[in-house]
Amino acid sequence: MRKRIAFITVNAEKLYQTSLIEAMAQQSAALGYDLVVLTHFVNYDNETDHLKGDENIYTLIRQLSFDGAVFDSGSFYSRSLSKKLEDMLWEKGIPVIALDYLSDRFESCLQNNRENFRKLTEHFIKVHGFRKIYCLSGPEGIIHSDQRIEGYRDALEENGLPFRQDYVFYGDFWVNYANDFGARIAEGKIERPEAIVCGNDYMALQLCLSLAENGINVPDDIAVGGYDGNPDVSSYQPSLTTFGNAFLENGIEAICRLHRLISGEAPTQRIEVRPAVKTGASCGCKADTSGDAAISEKMFARDMSMSIFMHSNYSSMMNNVKNMDECAIVLAQNAYLLDPRSDFFLLLCEGDDSANSGYTKEMRCRIAYCRGMSDITPRRFTLDRLIPPQELSDEPAAYIFTPLHYLDRNFGCCVRRCTGAVIFEQYYGEFCQVAANSIERIRMLDYERSLNEKIQRLSERDILTGLFSRKGLISRTDTLSTDRPYYGVIYCIEDAEQLRGQYGSEHVRQIIVTFAQAVNLSCARDELAARTGSDEFIIIGECDGSEFPEQLFVNLLRSNLKMTEVQQNVSISAKLRRLSAVTQSGTAPTDMIAQLEERLEAARSSSDGSSSAYLAKIRELRCHVYEEPQLEWTADNASAKIGISTSYFQHLYRQFLNISFNADVISARLALAERLLTSTALSIGEIAEKCGYPDASHFMKLFRRKKGMTASEYRKDKKQA
Repeated sequence: MRKRIAFITVNAEKLYQTSLIEAMAQQSAALGYDLVVLTHFVNYDNETDHLKGDENIYTLIRQLSFDGAVFDSGSFYSRSLSKKLEDMLWEKGIPVIALDYLSDRFESCLQNNRENFRKLTEHFIKVHGFRKIYCLSGPEGIIHSDQRIEGYRDALEENGLPFRQDYVFYGDFWVNYANDFGARIAEGKIERPEAIVCGNDYMALQLCLSLAENGINVPDDIAVGGYDGNPDVSSYQPSLTTFGNAFLENGIEAICRLHRLISGEAPTQRIEVRPAVKTGASCGCKADTSGDAAISEKMFARDMSMSIFMHSNYSSMMNNVKNMDECAIVLAQNAYLLDPRSDFFLLLCEGDDSANSGYTKEMRCRIAYCRGMSDITPRRFTLDRLIPPQELSDEPAAYIFTPLHYLDRNFGCCVRRCTGAVIFEQYYGEFCQVAANSIERIRMLDYERSLNEKIQRLSERDILTGLFSRKGLISRTDTLSTDRPYYGVIYCIEDAEQLRGQYGSEHVRQIIVTFAQAVNLSCARDELAARTGSDEFIIIGECDGSEFPEQLFVNLLRSNLKMTEVQQNVSISAKLRRLSAVTQSGTAPTDMIAQLEERLEAARSSSDGSSSAYLAKIRELRCHVYEEPQLEWTADNASAKIGISTSYFQHLYRQFLNISFNADVISARLALAERLLTSTALSIGEIAEKCGYPDASHFMKLFRRKKGMTASEYRKDKKQA
């Protein structure tokens, strides 16, 4: 990578800062460096969430690699932030130049304010012959104020004029003191001078306005001079006589000194800038318009682009985007608002959510606007590369990083790349903030969707058991194909209310949870299991071609239930009622759910007191049949076990279980046969005997009739599957 110099400053959209960045970028490029500018827009001294988000851009001091840095501490209103940034640079362990302020840690590069202010004051003495000249400096006790006053004193003494301390006034380097100062002169509270030299252009301009408002003409009554040559105030009237380009020369000097610290060598090239008095109407001279054309062109371009921005549909378009792809498209459609001489990149942190501090090592470029062309292809790259590698310039450039955030939530950053003139639209900060607001809106829409999905998922799950709720089961079965057959089994825990009254709600709760655990363990073939009522459960599974497709699940549940009953010390099996159904071709599984529920309700309604008394015994008997189907099971011996007649037993068995006793015995034996065929190497005859069929030929005929294939074919088919 090309060597880099970091420039830490604020308010880069101001012409003063833009001009400084441009001069420093030119000098950096001449020495083979990229200039990486870290800056933000809101320069206040408070602790709002928005400022925290803005100031997050300076965490890049730690995250990016630099060979050296220039720190413009004086541009920051927040002393606490300035101190924090100086600490970060100190910890970085790289050469640092303190731009135009005294530092006890770094080498300082100060403007020659004393000599420059002497020249400014001398202009008023030699050119205009003024003798009574006031000096309006900055706050008392700071070096910039003291240097200006020393230059003022030098000019007076060199020209044979006495220095009087009462002609020196300490202002604020801003407009407030100057406004009051002009009013006090007009009111006679301060004796009127012939001329006033001010410590910067803002104070000088405000003083001119204040004097004019109070009936004092500038320069006829009082001449005024400024200092800095600030291009941000160059279009106001009267035009200021000021000392210009000193801040540009100082920025260039800072880069040259930093190069010496980095390389140990003197700079081979130096950009020439000539600081000098620039005359304007405020001192009585004819305005010096040399160099004004470039500034006027910039200001005209700024005014025109601001007008276009104000009448554009950018904000409303961004307010309607619903995802990042739409956001990138709208940004590309409105990229014409940015000067094509300065490339633009919108970089987002990787990940579903944004950090409140710092940036991710991997970033995603969502739009690159280069040479007037937009590319919205998302591209990942490593943060330390600055921008996607394929977009890096072959020649040194200035990369201006600004924050992209909503309040204190950090999304990423925006980057402007300049290889010539440094272009910064007056509304660039607002352009970026509109994009950030849209990203926040997208984040909230995504969060709302995610929250709704979670609520939906929660509503589709039974809170107690974790199985699907009835709503969840319906939602899932709606997606099943009607071309495939499915079986359904409904279980009901009988007499749950009676148990609740006898043993309490916690006991019934334990029964329900234990049964649900057994059901969950038994869903080995992606069955859908749901708790559809307080004591009802439905299981839906895909048929496997057998006559009783639900039997594998039923047997597995019976086995798992026994295990969980022992573990939880509860009895459940004897309390279960079960009904089964299979969908016909073209029938929706949801229809089978309604059918099962209707049959369960009908079975409950038709059960009288005397028959219900045998329900538990019949269920227990059925469990025994499926555990040992090879035994000689007949309706006669089964009814005798229960103590009722054979005919009444058969009637109750079909009523309760929706299958005849003999058919259920066959089902149990064939289910055992299927397991033995697929899990053992026993012969067909041995399997027949283990399933309760001493006559193997009878078993084979029965298996073929029920399954549609021979036992050997069934075994071969399952092994191939």
